[in-house]
Amino acid sequence: MKRKSVGRFVVFASHGVAMYTVFIIVPIILSIVYSFTNINPLYPNWSFIGFRNYLDLFEDAGFWKALGNTVTLAILVTFACNALGIMIAMMLNFKGMLYNALRSMFFAPQILSAVIVGFIWSIILTNDGILNKILSLLHLEFLKESWLANPDLALYSVAAVIIWQMLGFSVVIYLATLQSIPKDLYEASDIDGGNRWDKFRHVTFPLLAPGITINIIMLLITVFKIYDQIAVLTAGGPGTATEVLAYKIVYTGFTKNEMGYGSSMSVMLFILIGLLSVISTTFLRKREVEH
Repeated sequence: MKRKSVGRFVVFASHGVAMYTVFIIVPIILSIVYSFTNINPLYPNWSFIGFRNYLDLFEDAGFWKALGNTVTLAILVTFACNALGIMIAMMLNFKGMLYNALRSMFFAPQILSAVIVGFIWSIILTNDGILNKILSLLHLEFLKESWLANPDLALYSVAAVIIWQMLGFSVVIYLATLQSIPKDLYEASDIDGGNRWDKFRHVTFPLLAPGITINIIMLLITVFKIYDQIAVLTAGGPGTATEVLAYKIVYTGFTKNEMGYGSSMSVMLFILIGLLSVISTTFLRKREVEH
């Protein structure tokens, strides 16, 4: 019986392992190998060039611009989603059909395709889009802007779209964390004469630490590899104002056909996400223990 069980387990697991190997492990290995070459799908002759691609990255102003855009976007989205997520979760942390409906409303954007979200917001944010038309109807023409065409506003407009889509995820995580906080702690705070701010500062916020850890890590990883919304909304423009690392990698590898150079960027992104995940997890887990 044991041999049969082991055999069934191997057969069952082999499909998942095979798919993981083909779609995850093999592409990672190929990217690392290609990053040391000048491979171009249009030219059959290619060769290993060592660390030349990586050395070129440090002198590539476009790479650093894309990295800067990515970091800016990650900071904006992570801060806004966590701050708004905590506030909204606390407002929705009650029982009733109305609150259930509101929770569903806030989570709905999260289940939409990023491409669909991009198309919806492109209709809203274009020069003659819905937002500017509403501002005109309200006689607020002075607030009308080229939200996606203005280099000074485009990145913030994209950040607003991503925040809108990711906010529901943060709210759900914080709702789950709030509901796990023992009510006895709030009762003890009442006995000690604590007001709402005291309860939040001394009870709620410290015990939200696990939710904060999950949200920060997941949001940072998501934003660092974001591509779809950028491709649909701005295609990295105007100029390179909204070009992020993931978009630049795809553009370099598949539009410019510089697969070797694009692979070196993807390896750098892989390393950055890995380091960011380890550092943030270590710091935030330590904070959880302290609280």
